[in-house]
Amino acid sequence: MGSLSRNAGDAIADVLAERVLSGEYAAGDRLPSERQLAVEFGASRPMVREALRSLVERGLIDVEPGRGAFVRGDTGPRSFQPLDLEYRRRGTTARQLSETRLMLETEAAALATGYADDADLAVLAAALERLEASATPFERVRNDLAFHAALVAAAHNPVIETMFASIYGLTVELMVRSASDAEIIRQSEPYHRIAYEAIRDRDPAAARAAIEAHLSIAASTYGDDYDRRLDTTATRALRLIGSGAGLEEFLRTVLPDGSGS
Repeated sequence: MGSLSRNAGDAIADVLAERVLSGEYAAGDRLPSERQLAVEFGASRPMVREALRSLVERGLIDVEPGRGAFVRGDTGPRSFQPLDLEYRRRGTTARQLSETRLMLETEAAALATGYADDADLAVLAAALERLEASATPFERVRNDLAFHAALVAAAHNPVIETMFASIYGLTVELMVRSASDAEIIRQSEPYHRIAYEAIRDRDPAAARAAIEAHLSIAASTYGDDYDRRLDTTATRALRLIGSGAGLEEFLRTVLPDGSGS
């Protein structure tokens, strides 16, 4: 019964999210009351409340005690980059992000074999050590992002680096999903070291192949989640890893300063 209620709550959240993202509910608009939404959807008020909580976690609305729920604007305390907000509005999926990362990071890894200097290799090695020593899912996500950011930076291409920075938030959402699954961790973890050693050894083909293999694991392990909205998938994954934080709060904690939320 609990699972059924949770699925119904997710369905309500998806309908309300679509109204926000389509502009039917504009920035600053007040949503119908919990009572009105419960009547509309034929649901209980606790179920509606859970759906609204999901929209808060996605960064789409604010709930003000005594006043109600309001659609968030593009400015204010929420600090997603404009592109990150646009990706969310479009409902980016794990498949779409993985395809993008394959283009960016395989080429960055290959370029890094030619451009990485001793300082880059030291940063990458330190990031790898932290990643391999991660004791919690939270540490794994934070250290995983740091490793991939260091790899991209080692390519010494500011355009690629800026493009990757614009998908930090989505990348964290993908990493949260992976960190909630021990089998995915088992399969993907060795490729970080393989990629680092290929860059260190100046082997572009091996570097490209390692990143391609690493980023392709999601396609064979995510199941239906591969074509679901990343923010929805990440919100569920946060519950699985026992995080008490909402998605936006988790992103603020993990992302580098100035890179997004």
